Formats: sequence, C-alpha cells, structure tokens
Amino acid sequence: MTDAMLRARPDEGGRVTVALADTILSDSPALLVEIDRRPVEAWRAPHITTAADRVTIAGTLATSGRDAEHQLHATWSARRIAGEPVWEHALVLRNDGEHPVTVTRMDPLSLAVGADWRTHGFHSAWGDEFRPLAGHAGHHLVLESRSGRSSHGMIPWLGLERGPLARTARPVPGGDQPRAAVTVAPAYSGNWHIHAMAGGLVTAGISPWQFFVELAPGESVTAPSVVLTIAPTLDAAAVALQRAVAADWLPRTPFTDAVPVEWNHWWPYEDQEVDEQVIAANARVAADLGIEVATVDAGWFGAADPTSYWQEQRGDWASVNTARFPSGLAALGQSIRDAGVLPGMWIEAEAVGAHSLLRAARPEAMAHSVEARRADPSYRVQTESLDPDDPTFLGYVCLGSPAGREHVLASMSTLISTTGARWIKLDFNIDPDAGCTRTDHGHGAGDGLLRHYEGLYAVLDAVRERHPDIMLESCSSGGLRIDLGLARHVHGFFLSDPDYTEHHLQVLWGVRHLLPPIGILHWSWSQWRGDYPPARRDWATLGTDEFDRMLRAAMVHRFGVSLRLPELRPELLERLREHVALFRAELVPFVRDGVLQPLSASPERGGFGERAPSIQVSHPDGRVLLAVFVLDGGVRPAGVGLQGLEPNATYRVRDLADGDVRRMSGVELIEDGLAVLGDDPVTSWLLIIEPEH
Repeated sequence: MTDAMLRARPDEGGRVTVALADTILSDSPALLVEIDRRPVEAWRAPHITTAADRVTIAGTLATSGRDAEHQLHATWSARRIAGEPVWEHALVLRNDGEHPVTVTRMDPLSLAVGADWRTHGFHSAWGDEFRPLAGHAGHHLVLESRSGRSSHGMIPWLGLERGPLARTARPVPGGDQPRAAVTVAPAYSGNWHIHAMAGGLVTAGISPWQFFVELAPGESVTAPSVVLTIAPTLDAAAVALQRAVAADWLPRTPFTDAVPVEWNHWWPYEDQEVDEQVIAANARVAADLGIEVATVDAGWFGAADPTSYWQEQRGDWASVNTARFPSGLAALGQSIRDAGVLPGMWIEAEAVGAHSLLRAARPEAMAHSVEARRADPSYRVQTESLDPDDPTFLGYVCLGSPAGREHVLASMSTLISTTGARWIKLDFNIDPDAGCTRTDHGHGAGDGLLRHYEGLYAVLDAVRERHPDIMLESCSSGGLRIDLGLARHVHGFFLSDPDYTEHHLQVLWGVRHLLPPIGILHWSWSQWRGDYPPARRDWATLGTDEFDRMLRAAMVHRFGVSLRLPELRPELLERLREHVALFRAELVPFVRDGVLQPLSASPERGGFGERAPSIQVSHPDGRVLLAVFVLDGGVRPAGVGLQGLEPNATYRVRDLADGDVRRMSGVELIEDGLAVLGDDPVTSWLLIIEPEH
C-alpha cells in the first residue's frame, strides 16, 4: 500500500483527479477552491509533473466572475515526507488576470473515499483536551476551530478507519473490505476545517468561516497545507506520521536533541509567591537533582508591585517587576547559572493586557475586530484582560503588521540576550476568534488571522536563527494550540495545563496521532497552589509508589516538573533524583528517536476508560521502552503484549526499577505478553526490551 506513487490525471472536462495505486485514493479531486463563495474545480490545460516523492499540478483554474473572467493560477502539490506513507498537500493561488479576485475557500486536500468508514476525532478545551468523538461516514461530520487557536474547540485531526478492526461494535457496509486507515491533519495554527460529508467526500484546509482574501492582479496567497497519512490502521498511521514529523518537520538542534530535563516555577508559586530568592533556591536543588533547566514562568514583568496581576500587564516585556526581582533580569539569569543549571524564561509575546503600557505606546500594532463582532458561541472564550469599554480590542499584537512583528521579535530576542535563556516557554492565552479586521497594517479585512500566523511563523524562525541554541516550547493555555503548522517552527509542545496522571495519559494517547515523543512536553503531577479539584493532592502524605507513577507517566517524552523542590520531603526528593538520573541515562534515546505505540485502550478522565494502560516507545534499533500503569480502579494486567518484535528473536527484558532481567522470545512477548512483577502497592513499571545478538 505505502510504496505506490501518487498520480494525477485530467479528464475531458478539465477536472483533475489524484490516485494512489492500490489504495483508497482513487479518482479524488485534487483541491477545492471557491471564488466569491462559488466552487471552482476545473482546470485549463493543466501541467502535471510526477516524481517518486511529489506530484504537482499547475495551471489556470477555469473561472468566470459576475463581471469579468478571472485568471486564477493554481499550483497544487503533494509531497511525500521522509519516505513514510505521509503526504503534505500544498496550494498556491495567483491572480494572473486584470481584475481583483476574492478567494473565499482554498482547500489543498479533497478526497472521495466512499462511505465505508468509521470516523474519529477529538474535542478540545482547557483541561479537557483530546476528548474522543466517533461516528461513521454515512453522516456528515464537520471538525473545525473558530476560536482562532488550532486546538481550542477541536483537535486538527480526522481519522478514518475501514475494515474488521475499525474501533466500533457496529457493522459498516463493506466491512469485509481490506483494512485501511486515513488521517487528515491541517497544518495551521488558526481556524481550520475538515468537512467529511455523508458518502465520503473529505475536504480540509483553512476554515472558510469569516475568511476571504482579496488578490489584486499579480498577487498570490499560499494556503495552509494539509497532511495526509495512509496506513492499514490508525495506530500504524500515527507511527508513520510521528516518524515523518521527527525526521522532516520539527526543528532539531544538538541542544534540543539532548532532551534536557526542566523545572518550572508556575503551579506551586504562580505569580504571587515567586521572587528571585524562590527561583535561586529551587535552581540550587534542581542542580543537585541533575535537572538541567530552571524556567521562570509568568510574574517577572510589569509594575514594581508584589500584588500585580500578570495578565493585565502582558506586553510590557521591557518592564521588570522589581518588587519580586529587584536585581533585574540579567542578575536573575546569572543566579540560575550560578546555581548550576541553565535559565529558561516564559513569555506570552503576542499578548497585550488591557492595562499594559504597550497598548497605548504601539496602537499601530494592536489587533482589532473593527466591527466589534461577537465571538462565535461554539467555544468558551478564554481570552484574558479584554476591555469592556472597547469591544474591538482583541488582546494581542497583530503579526500581520510590520510593527507587530518587530515588537515580538525584539521582545523575545532581548529577553534571551538579557537573561542568557536557553529555554523559552512561549504561551498564548488568547482566542483571536476570526482575527484582526483592520486594513491599515499589512492585511485585508478577511485574512487577518492567516497573516498573523504567517507572521508568527516568520518571527519564530528569526528567533531561532538569531539564537540557534535556544529551546522553543509552545504553550497555549496549556494545550490549545497544538498543530502541524506550528510544529515546523518550535521544538516541542506543552500538552495541557492540568497534569494529574489520569488526564495526562488521556492527552498523551491522543497527541501521539500528531507528534512524536521528541515534540511532546508535559510535567509530572504538579503541586498546585490554586484550587483545581482534579489536581488536589495531599503532598504531606503522598506515598513513594504514587509519586513514582506520577513521574514515570511523564517520562516517555520530554520530561519536566513543577514542584516546590526545597520543601519536598526527603524520600520524595530522593525518588525524583533517581528518576531524573534514570531518564538521562536510559530514556533520552527513546524520546529523541522513538515513536509512541499504545498497547491498550486510552484511560479517560473521571475514572473511565482503560484503568491499566500501557504504551511502548519503539527505537529504530529494535529496542522497546515499555511503560505500564495501574490507575485507581484498575487491576494489574496478567500480560502486556508488545508490538513490532521479531517472533524468532530472543529478548532481554530489564526492569528499570530493580534491575531484574528476564529472557523471553519474541513470540512470547507478542502472544502471551509480558507480566509485570513486584508486590503491592507497585502501580507503575518502566522496562526496556532489547534483542540479544
């Protein structure tokens, strides 16, 4: 299935279809473009180029306007990524005519797959990321974001699965067909859409809701691309996409590939109990534990007031809250280095607080909805610090404007240079909705959100070019801007603000459909200063076994903690030391080079789903890291069957907790499963399975 070449062919009516031999992609329309809300698919004399890893169609779309014929030139391509069964569908439109053209839809992906499929997707909200939804292709399914953030509302991913292993008990027509799976992922950080219409026509791209771009003669626009993956199952598709993203998508540097362990101050201290003494004290303990980075989160900037509220002064990155940090930023960074760790800094560089000095100083950079349109009701607006007296104010810097790009680039670069930061946590607690509708600073009334994200991508690339040793972590109210568009410009994504173990594992089961371990960061269960009921935990009575489970759940990807290190009980501090050492010595190669494969169904928040979940991280050299957990209400599994092993090989199974070694055949590990050992109350295991040569 996956070795066939993607091909395109025109018909007599000027319509071009694409096909991938021996797969479900047969005679599918290449794209869907609308001008003034009217669909256009036919081409005039298209030029088709086919190679082993790319097919390109270039030509004029056959269009006519109300008053004049349009000459809209399209260049569509599908590029195979890293030799995997993964294709990036791209589209560029150029106005070659003499009259303006208003493009209202530009979908680089259009598939005719038929009705014999199960559909899978995810809802997403704060603390409720990756909540599954399922249906079938006999019904219309619309997945989209209207919040202005890619994963606030829904996750930019659709899974289609056909055949006897489709994840439903209900039979589907054509259920005796060969197994197949397709995933569709818009690579865009703003409003996207996937329309899976009854009967099996799937289109995807930037959302047409409130969107239009006016092209003057000679102007062009690049549509956000869409990534298509084809495999026998959704799990196989997830593995293929992880490999492609790790090899040919995420930025990679020697520092980020070293997978440093991070401490962050936020949940135990927030912006109310943090100061330079707190940071220095935690940095010293972090260094003693082997943690490499200490990150200062929100609370370092703004007016010199220990009670100031960080959200209201966002944007004033040139101001330091000297009530908390009287020695200034340069000294703060130096104090962290003096403790023996590398400094990290938080910044919400796009955001503007209602009471910030920036808002008055740089009005030309502010994003506004000129018509003061109300937010779409399909999501719960989370933007902080809006102005009730000015409903046009959107709370962020529009990066479609030159002034906005200059401000954000200068703010991030100055922060890095002043503190010597090696890690930047880039937050975004804003819902831009349909985006800025100003027409006086670099974009039109209907494409402000698109131009903002094009500007953000360009700024992040410039930051990495100026500071090549930096680690860029994307955070957005936790995990509300996770997408393949931003994944080209940052090194990793923070999964969710809440991090209690059950929730973390549910989110992990979902995000592995988009990202490999090297692109994922989540802390183990934090000590929460605030009152968030699911994260409540009496840390004074927390047992070492439960603490181990908290840590291990966050160690199959980039690893970090947000704890009061100087106050942690000695026995917990020692457990943390041992797990940091274990991560650095044993797990980093799996995180850097591996792919995540679940071995059980997903756990679900609230005590639902699988209560004894297991997952493996498969390394290219044949080794496997196995992680097993027993959650509240769960029972230790009798045996965990692994995937991708050689049945006739002999494997060495090593328990990382006690060093116990067993030897088992591949067929035993696959068919009978691996029994996890240890007396109660052990509820988590990390094991390495490696072939003997």
